[in-house]
Amino acid sequence: MRSFFARRRLLSAAAVLCFAVAVRAQDDDDHGHGRGNWFSAWTISIGHRMGPAFTGANFAPDLTGKTIRMIVRPTISGNAVRVKIENTQATTAVSFSGAFIGAVDSGAALIPFSNKRLTFNRRSSLTLAAGESAMSDSVRFDVDAFQRLAVSLDVVSASEVSGHQLGLVTNYMATGPVGSGTSGAGFTPVPQNAGNYPFYYVASVDVRSETASGTIVTLGDSITDGRCSTRLPDGTIPADQYNRWPDVLATRLHALYGRRAPAVANEGIAGNRVVLPGGNGPAAVLRLDNDVLDRAGLRWVIFYEGTNDITGNATTAQLIAGLQQVTDRIHARGIPVIGATVVPRARPAPLTGWTGPFEKVKLEVNHWMHTDANFDADVLKSDKPVLVDFWATWCGPCRAIAPIVEELAKDYQGRIKIGKMDVDANSSTPMRYKVTGIPTLLVFKGGQVVEQIVGYRPKEAIAEALDKHIA
Repeated sequence: MRSFFARRRLLSAAAVLCFAVAVRAQDDDDHGHGRGNWFSAWTISIGHRMGPAFTGANFAPDLTGKTIRMIVRPTISGNAVRVKIENTQATTAVSFSGAFIGAVDSGAALIPFSNKRLTFNRRSSLTLAAGESAMSDSVRFDVDAFQRLAVSLDVVSASEVSGHQLGLVTNYMATGPVGSGTSGAGFTPVPQNAGNYPFYYVASVDVRSETASGTIVTLGDSITDGRCSTRLPDGTIPADQYNRWPDVLATRLHALYGRRAPAVANEGIAGNRVVLPGGNGPAAVLRLDNDVLDRAGLRWVIFYEGTNDITGNATTAQLIAGLQQVTDRIHARGIPVIGATVVPRARPAPLTGWTGPFEKVKLEVNHWMHTDANFDADVLKSDKPVLVDFWATWCGPCRAIAPIVEELAKDYQGRIKIGKMDVDANSSTPMRYKVTGIPTLLVFKGGQVVEQIVGYRPKEAIAEALDKHIA
C-alpha cells in the first residue's frame, strides 16, 4: 500500500507513455487515395500579431507581393501531407495566390521536382479574414522523419502577420510570386529579430502514416518553445539546431521505435501563461482547442507551464484552477496528461528576481500536483476498484483503523488498489467528495464512488463491503 500520490518526473513519465508505441497504428482508406491515419508531425503555435508597425520580436516586414518560404521538420515518416495556415492573430485579412510544399536541398533551395502545389478546397488561392484558418487538401508526398521541408506562400496582400516569435529556424522571403520554383535565388532570410527567427502563418504540417502510434503535444512556455536551447557561450543564438527538449524527445522515440514512433508537436510559446492575462500569446486556457485538442492523432499531452503566471502575481488558487481546467478539458477527450512541476526562474533587471512570495506559490502548486492532481489518473481511471482511506495524523480513530487498512491491502493485493490521503495535506479532493468526517473510506469503481464507510469499522465489515465490488 502507498500514500496517494507518488511524485513523477517529466522525462521518465514521458518515457513511460511509450509502452503503447509498439502497437501498430490502425489503417484506414482515406477516401481511396492512400492508407494510414493523420498525425500532426510538425507544429508551431501562431500566437502573435506581427507586422511592419511593430518592433522587437513582433516585427515583420511588409509581405505584400512577396513569397515566404517557411522551413518545417516533420517528426514522423509518411506518404501524404496537408498544411494548416492561420491568420488567427492579425486584425486584417491576408490573401495568397499560391501555396507549395517541397523538400529542402540547402538554404532556400529545394530538391528539383520535389515542389508540389497545395490547394484549399481544390482552389490554389486562399484568403483568410482576421481570426480564420484553413487546412489544405491532402497531397501525396513521401516524407522521411526529420526531413526538412519548405512551405512556400505567395502573398498577394498582408498589412499584418499572424506569426510565432521564437522559431529558431532560418526562414526566407523573396520578391514576387516565386513559390512554385525550386531555386533559392532571390531569397533572403526573414529578419531574425535578435535571435528569435520567427515563423509566419504556417501552423502545422500533418503527415499521413500507416505506422505512427499517435501524436504527443507538448504544451508549454519558453522552456518548451526553446528559449536558450541554442545559445552559445558568447551569447550568440544560432538557428537550425533543433535542440529544444521536444526535438530531443522526438529523436529518442524515433531511435527506439522507428516508424512506429509517435509524432511530437511543439506548442510552446515563450512567456506564455496558463490562465492570467498579460503573458505572451493567448493563455493556455484560451488556445487549448486550437493548439492541442484539434491536433491530428492526438494521444498524449505533456503540460509544462506555470512559472510565468507566478511572476505575473497569480495566486495559488488561480494557477491551480487554470491547470485543472486545462487538464479536465484534455481528459474529457480521453487523452492522458503528463504534468511537470513548476520551476523557479531568474528575471533580468530591472525586474525583481524570484521572490519569497513566488516560491511560496510554486511550492503550493507543486504540492498539489504531487497529491490532489494525480487523483484522477490513480483512482478515477483505474482498471481495478480503489479504496481510499481519508485520514489525518491527529485523528485517533484513523490511527486505530490504519492497521486494518494495511492488512486489507495485503489480503486484496492484485484485486483492489488501496491508498491513503491525508486530508490536511490534500484539501481539494476531500472537499470534492464531501468528506466531512474522518476516517472515511471511499470505494471507487469505474470512476464513481460505489461505497462509503465513515468512522471506525472492524476488518470483517470493511472486507464485506469490498467483496461486493470485486468482479
